[in-house]
Amino acid sequence: MSAPSSEAALEFAEKFAAAWAKPVPEELVSLLHPDVVLLQPHRPPVRGRDAALREFHRLLRWVPGLHGVIERSSGSGDLLFIEWQMRLPVGRDTISIRAVDRFFLEDALGRERRVYFDQLQFVVAVLRHPSLWRGYLRYRFGR
Repeated sequence: MSAPSSEAALEFAEKFAAAWAKPVPEELVSLLHPDVVLLQPHRPPVRGRDAALREFHRLLRWVPGLHGVIERSSGSGDLLFIEWQMRLPVGRDTISIRAVDRFFLEDALGRERRVYFDQLQFVVAVLRHPSLWRGYLRYRFGR
């Protein structure tokens, strides 16, 4: 396994931006290594493409209009950081949560991803929109 070039990291970031502009679970998963590990706060790790596909379907079923706007990316070797905004449309509002994804790349695919975002901001945004409550509880605690 060799470390990806800066061009490979930039290409991955561009594909990530395109995939999150209008997310489709299969396209999101196409960016990931077969043995991917997805890590996010207060959730168990998601391991493998099949599990990632199920997770993306669950997420987009809860908030079908969810999309991302990428602000910038930076990487070196197999490490890539992508700063972006998760945007969740709720009625006439749009909730915007800033996030940073840290990727370890292997074979130009995301081998491990850890997302960092302000959990309190996210919870407060959900609490302010009762229409999200049931779906959030199902997403967070159900299957």
